Amino acid sequence: MKYIENKFSRIFRYMGIFDHEIYSKASFKKDYEFNDFQFACLVFYIEKYFNVNISPEDYIHLDTVENTIEFVHCKLK
Repeated sequence: MKYIENKFSRIFRYMGIFDHEIYSKASFKKDYEFNDFQFACLVFYIEKYFNVNISPEDYIHLDTVENTIEFVHCKLK
C-alpha cells in the first residue's frame, strides 16, 4: 500500500495539495475546492500513474482521499 500512497503523494503535489494538507477524510470538492476541470485532471493522473481505467460511474468512489486510495488499491488487485 505504501507504493500507492507514494504515487498519490506525487499526484496530489501536481494538483497543488501538499503533504501537510492531506488527510484521509478530505473531500476533493469540499475541502480542496476542486472544480470539474481539476477533478478531471485528478482522474487523468490516476489513470496514467496506475494504468487503470476509471469510468464516470466510478467517480462516486473518488470523493475523499481515503476512498480514492482504496478504490485504486482494489482496481490493482
